[in-house]
Amino acid sequence: MSFWLYDVIFAVVFTLLVVIFLYARRKNLKREWFLLYLYRTKVGIKFIDWFAKKFSRILKPMQYIVVLSGYVLMAIVVWFLGKLTWIYMTSPTVAQQLKIPVLMPLLPYLPELFKIDFLPPFYFTYWILIIAIIAVPHEFAHGIFARLNKFKIHSTGFGFLGPFLAAFVEPDEKEMAKAKKFPQLVVSAAGTFANVIFAVIFLLLLWGFFASSFVPAGVYF
Repeated sequence: MSFWLYDVIFAVVFTLLVVIFLYARRKNLKREWFLLYLYRTKVGIKFIDWFAKKFSRILKPMQYIVVLSGYVLMAIVVWFLGKLTWIYMTSPTVAQQLKIPVLMPLLPYLPELFKIDFLPPFYFTYWILIIAIIAVPHEFAHGIFARLNKFKIHSTGFGFLGPFLAAFVEPDEKEMAKAKKFPQLVVSAAGTFANVIFAVIFLLLLWGFFASSFVPAGVYF
């Protein structure tokens, strides 16, 4: 049986389980606007409090690196968007050879639906794993640095924008609005900083895998 079939079955079963779960706990599900629904819980708040207190000596000086990384990452993204847009506008031949869109949503089965043959297959299983690996540390980092700066955390949970999943940590917006600019910047940039750390960790794991699997066989990289 093809992996595609397994993946589609998994996508259908996963969606049904989510619908059943949300219907059974619909009291915690609230519509914010249009198709955005938030499912609020208290899961993880104790861990956020514990982590912020336990490692406060490390996290406090790290805040300057967090804010700096936020500005650096924004500058890099703006540069890449501008560069790719300029290439597509001024060099159609190069753009045709690159075959890389300037912006593209991270959606399962997108290469197959739009017959984008220059991209690898993107299974629903991959999508769920990516969301988990990106969103969980991203949102927990927001919460950890919010608690480090004495902002109250009201809830954690999942967001549903139609079929799209997201995670969130909800700090007290009124407290943040009254705070100084620096703590606000720290909390805002904490999520992407956590993603950078996880990217480095996974790159090291990937390097270790290649080193242990391919180098003994005589393949160097």
